[in-house]
Amino acid sequence: REQVTANRNDMFKLLLGIFHFLFSQCAAKIGIIKEKEKEGTLKSIKVPSSIEIVYVFMSSAILVISVLIVLLVLVIKRWKGRFIPLALGVLSYVVFGFMFSQLLMSVLSLIPNVDQSFTYNTNAYVVIYNILLAAGFGIARWFTAKMMTDRYNRTGDVLMAGTGLAIGDTVITYALSMFTFFVYAQAISANGLEKFISDMFNSGMAESDVITLYTSNVSQLIDSPAILWFLMAVSAVLDIALNIMLFMVVYGVVKKQVNYMYAYYAIIAQFVSNIMFQLYNAFSLTNIIVLFIVKLVIVGGIALFIKQFIMKEIKYSND
Repeated sequence: REQVTANRNDMFKLLLGIFHFLFSQCAAKIGIIKEKEKEGTLKSIKVPSSIEIVYVFMSSAILVISVLIVLLVLVIKRWKGRFIPLALGVLSYVVFGFMFSQLLMSVLSLIPNVDQSFTYNTNAYVVIYNILLAAGFGIARWFTAKMMTDRYNRTGDVLMAGTGLAIGDTVITYALSMFTFFVYAQAISANGLEKFISDMFNSGMAESDVITLYTSNVSQLIDSPAILWFLMAVSAVLDIALNIMLFMVVYGVVKKQVNYMYAYYAIIAQFVSNIMFQLYNAFSLTNIIVLFIVKLVIVGGIALFIKQFIMKEIKYSND
């Protein structure tokens, strides 16, 4: 029993270590930006005409990749995690999380009134998409846990499966979007905004498409505070930790060690956490920071609740 308690405490310490790491990185990044603003090396946060905005993107990517690498190494070495649960988690997210939500959004878009509502109200689109994504994510967690129960019952296997789900979510939700913005930032930094827009027109894009691209992506890149992009990476790290914890809960539900209602609570928690840092005003530093802090509090509260009331109920084959 003492060994079981030690293993659970180690898992919670791992999650706390991730939080401590991202807190320190976030504080350091804010300090660097403020110092450069004082020195005048950040000539303008609004115009990515130098390498600073590209540096923020690279730092953000390094943060997320570093956390994933450290997490995988620790789980493999400390809890003997195996590769199959990791691959199963990634595959489940792609099929039930990403493809499920995209398919249903495409079906909804075929309805004329709904499609028009999404066009003129992007917040409605974000909310509906995140509801479907949370539901798909819930199915992915249940499917992964169900496939694991007979053979992959170690603590490390559960952590690896949760990490697999987190990797799928990170790559599709954050990495692809951040990569697009990174390409835009590099192009504008190298050639200037006017040349960037001119090249879009010369490529044969319709004027309406160029305007849509500018208003939806380029203007956000130019006019948003630079710290937004780093906080998006920190938010991705928070989601990694959250996805692992929520999978542990659903694993306990599938093993009938935890009340089945917690599987539905996990879906609600997923939606609330996701939506908190998506309905932000990209041009308001105050709004960005407030919503990020709210998300931080929510994820931290969920972590403490799971530590106090859920983790002690879950039994693994190596306990």
